[in-house]
Amino acid sequence: MKYTRRVQLTGGSTFTVSLPSKWVQRAGLVKGSEVDISESGITLVLDPRSGEGTQKAKTLTITKEVDDVLLERMLTSIYISYFDILTIKTVKLMDQKVREAVKRFARRVMGVEIFEESSNSIMLQNVLNSDNFTIWNALRRMSLNVETMISDTLESVKLRDSKMMLNVIERDDEVDRYQWYIFRETKASISTSGNSVYALILSRILERTADHTVNICKILGKIDRQSSAVLEHLSGFLEFSLGMYRESMEAFYSKNVDRMNDLVEKKHEVYDIKDKILSDPKLKDLSTATAASEEILRIALYSTDTAELGMDYLLSDMQDFTLK
Repeated sequence: MKYTRRVQLTGGSTFTVSLPSKWVQRAGLVKGSEVDISESGITLVLDPRSGEGTQKAKTLTITKEVDDVLLERMLTSIYISYFDILTIKTVKLMDQKVREAVKRFARRVMGVEIFEESSNSIMLQNVLNSDNFTIWNALRRMSLNVETMISDTLESVKLRDSKMMLNVIERDDEVDRYQWYIFRETKASISTSGNSVYALILSRILERTADHTVNICKILGKIDRQSSAVLEHLSGFLEFSLGMYRESMEAFYSKNVDRMNDLVEKKHEVYDIKDKILSDPKLKDLSTATAASEEILRIALYSTDTAELGMDYLLSDMQDFTLK
C-alpha cells in the first residue's frame, strides 16, 4: 500500500513526516516507541521491529479442542502478564465457540480491542494508555464501585428488593476488570514504581470485599421470605461495616494515621456485633443470619486491613517519624 505525506518543518531546522496510522497499528507502535531508519540510496526504510521501544507481542496457538472457560482463564492470565498485541490462532478454521470466547474476554477486560480477524486468527490490541489512566486512578474508581455495591446491598435489604440484589451481583464483573488492570499495570511498572505494590494489595482487598457483598445478596436470595428480625439485624450490621469501609478509604487516601489506627482497634467491636446478633433468642432463621453476618463481618475486617495497609504505605518512604 502506498501513502503520501507532506514534509513539515519544525523548529526551523527539523523536517518531519507523519506515519500512517494503519501502518503504526500493524507495526505495534505507540507513543515513545523507537523505529530504526536505514538509507538505501535516496530511499529511507523504517524498521519498527528492532527498536527497543517496540510493543510486546504474544501469540497463543490452539492445536486442539479447548474448553471456553479454560481459554478465557488463560487469556486473563496472559492479559495480567502484559501484552500490547496478542494473536490467538488455530491450526485450522477457528471454531465459532473459540471466537466467541475470545470476544467475551475482550469485553470483560479493560483497554483491549479486537484489531484484526481472519479465518483462523484474532488479533487483540491494548489501546489504553496507562499514562492517562494510572493504577491509582483505576484504584479510586474501583473503590467507588465497591462502595456503591455495599450501599446498594444495604438499600436492597431495607427495601426488600431482590432485583437490586441481582444488579449488585452483576456489577462484580466491573470490579474484576479493575483488579486485572491494576495487576497487569503493577507487573509492568514494578521496577520503576515501588509504591505500585500497595495499589495491587489494596485492589485485592477491594476485590474480596466485592465478593463478600455478592455473597450477601446470594445468601439472602428471595429477600421477601426472610424474617423481619433477621433483616433488621443484618441491615444494622451492614450499615456499620459500610461506615468502616468508607472510613478506611478516606483514611488511606488522606494518609491519616490516627484514623487508620482507630479503625484497626475496631476489630473486637466487629466481632461483638456479630455475636450479639447470633445470640438473639428472637432469631428463627439462625443459619441465614450466621452465613450473612459472616460475610458482613469480612467486609468490616477487610476495612481494618485497608487501614493497616495505609499505614504501611504512608511509612514506607519516610526516613524520620514523629508521633504527636
